[in-house]
Amino acid sequence: MFAGGRADGEVVARMAARLAHRGPDEDGTYVSPDGRCAIGFRRLCVIDPPRSHQPMVAADGSRVVAFNGEIYNVRALRGDLAADGARFATDGDTEVLVHLAARAGDDDAAMLEPLRGMFALAVYAPGDGRLVLARDRLGQKPLWYARLPGRVVFASEAKALLAHPQVPRQRDAESLIYYLTMGYIPAPRTAWRGVAKLPPGSRLAIDAHGGGEVARWWSPRRVALPAGRGDRVALVRERVTQAVTARMAADVPLGALLSGGVDSSIVTAVMAQQAGRAGGVRTFTAGFDDGDFDERPAARAVAAHCRTEHTEVTIRPAPAAMLDELVRLYDEPFGDSSALPTWLICREARRHVTVALAGDGGDEVFGGYDRYRAMHLAERLGGAGYLAARMAGAVAGFVAPHDERSGLRRAARFARGLHQVPAQQYFMYRRLFGADDLRRLLTAEFLAGVDADAPADWFAELYADAPGDDEAGRAQWHDVMTYLPDDLLVKTDMASMAASLELRAPLLDHDVVAAGLSLPTSDKLDRRRGKCALRAAFAHLLPAQALTGPKRGFAVPLDAWLRGPLRDVLRETLLDAGLQREGIFRRDALVGLANEHLSGRGDHRHRLWALLVLARWLAGQR
Repeated sequence: MFAGGRADGEVVARMAARLAHRGPDEDGTYVSPDGRCAIGFRRLCVIDPPRSHQPMVAADGSRVVAFNGEIYNVRALRGDLAADGARFATDGDTEVLVHLAARAGDDDAAMLEPLRGMFALAVYAPGDGRLVLARDRLGQKPLWYARLPGRVVFASEAKALLAHPQVPRQRDAESLIYYLTMGYIPAPRTAWRGVAKLPPGSRLAIDAHGGGEVARWWSPRRVALPAGRGDRVALVRERVTQAVTARMAADVPLGALLSGGVDSSIVTAVMAQQAGRAGGVRTFTAGFDDGDFDERPAARAVAAHCRTEHTEVTIRPAPAAMLDELVRLYDEPFGDSSALPTWLICREARRHVTVALAGDGGDEVFGGYDRYRAMHLAERLGGAGYLAARMAGAVAGFVAPHDERSGLRRAARFARGLHQVPAQQYFMYRRLFGADDLRRLLTAEFLAGVDADAPADWFAELYADAPGDDEAGRAQWHDVMTYLPDDLLVKTDMASMAASLELRAPLLDHDVVAAGLSLPTSDKLDRRRGKCALRAAFAHLLPAQALTGPKRGFAVPLDAWLRGPLRDVLRETLLDAGLQREGIFRRDALVGLANEHLSGRGDHRHRLWALLVLARWLAGQR
């Protein structure tokens, strides 16, 4: 907390207590000599457990740092700072940040740009009363804040921020429109008015008078790569290997989350290669009794090939309790159903290790989604191909089963998007509810106070800003800017931190990201699959089936749950009288959507899950 008057250290300590799961090992509180700044911290001890306490104050008192995350190039930074005369009392990365901040002064870029890692940090200069809040490039660590009269309050999670008595708790209706459209609320928006999320790669510098604006200090960019494909593949291999190796540094037990898909298998294989004779790697996977969603056999094969010490978790749903626990965990509405297995596998992994590596980012960075291939194909179709695809899509739509995973259903959707401009076409692949859907779903009174078209406009504006030579590349950039940080990384950070597990993502190293986004589309996509360069780079480390199998990533048998153990929960929640009194949804539209899905006349699994989460969240806010 940063205040124009006095900051309340006791309030800050209560806020920090709400984050005990993120840092169960240690707590600390700092109050500046003039009483204007108070920072509370909870620590998960990973590097230098005995000494690197936080908040950390510079020896001369010029800087105070509180920092959530890990800096992976800490040794190089320490050497550079020592050459400038810095002296160190600890082996941790926080003290390196203290010295970097002191050397940089008010030049925030000079402090942030050398960092390779994941972080949310606060740096306070007692001498001039300046506070800097900053977030890592890709948004792996969260930072929430509220600008109040005479003060700024900040925290790693909303539950801590809302523990401050002056932070508003009024729901933001417009943000709920974004949630229903995308399944998540994109930064800087949140579910509450007056509360914001600092966007990835951004910083907020606040002067002694409370002035200051958010500014971006990093954006993903394309870089020059070697001309030969073999050289580009070799570069991918080198950068990914370096990123994995850097993230294996820890003074506590370390493992990997293994889904059996390409990305987590590559991370596991490189870990095993680097560990060598020094000791085996521990791996963890989650699976379901439903064979279509059971990832354990594929993960088991990779674990056996890499000779890891492997642990499996079988997920059997306990619907109402499980759902409500997830809603509480994520603070604001969050509609990604894979949050459940991610949370459960993190909880199991934490029983054995404190740090785990994962394959997050591989699809976005190296072109793994089918929707990228769809965008690429649509761009390449000529006149005759366009007509043929439209006709084939019409036929497919007529005969396809009501299952979103059906190849015929996906072909029909592809054909429906061909007449749209690329931004609209990609929006079709990404949205849950479009504006017309929302007008049928929501009450006239609620719609009168919001703009149902705003999410589509936001999406299109972001797409228009995307660099790249083709639509597949622009779609990747779009995902890196919002879907990755606002959905996938929220999912993994909150799930892992709820279990007090530090999760590291080597494929989100910014040099890896730069290389992946800069690859020509021919290196990423072929007729059958994506991530071609990444697969080629590590074909020597993995069995062929690990590189050619279907996409995996802790998917959920959501359709079976909604028709089975969640059926009664769905009806009771959507028809609850309290939900109707909210004045948001038309009851007949909710009933129609549920009935159409449960009868098999439509496939609304992801829409219904998002509605279920929102309804339970609203109930918890009353």
